[in-house]
Amino acid sequence: MRLVEPAHVGPYTMTQRKPALVRALFSDFCKLVAHPYRSNRPMNCPAAFGLDYAGTFYAGQRKLATFVYGASGCQTVQVTAAGKSTSTMVFGSTASAAPHLENDMAAVLGLPKSAVYGPGQQINPGGPMKAGTKLR
Repeated sequence: MRLVEPAHVGPYTMTQRKPALVRALFSDFCKLVAHPYRSNRPMNCPAAFGLDYAGTFYAGQRKLATFVYGASGCQTVQVTAAGKSTSTMVFGSTASAAPHLENDMAAVLGLPKSAVYGPGQQINPGGPMKAGTKLR
């Protein structure tokens, strides 16, 4: 997998060659988009600071899929494979489908989870007059 990670001074590119780590992250993304989050009401998300990760999964030289993972604000995942894109928010039962996502992303990047995600975030699905719910 080749991955572009944002940094304070700009993006940098890295390649993760450990199959078990890459398979775990790919599995997380597949589980998320297979169980897309559907909301029947507006959601107020925490400030999104553009913490996005984009990458490509390979099998040898063959491109399997690309992804964009928005790790700040209301987390989102978009996976494109065989010319088809699927996306979802990472919240509620969708987040439960891939409970190891944050740890797997940190492992792929070789960083502690705190460096990958920053401080905890909260979301107020009922608006500003209701208490927030901690995101994972």
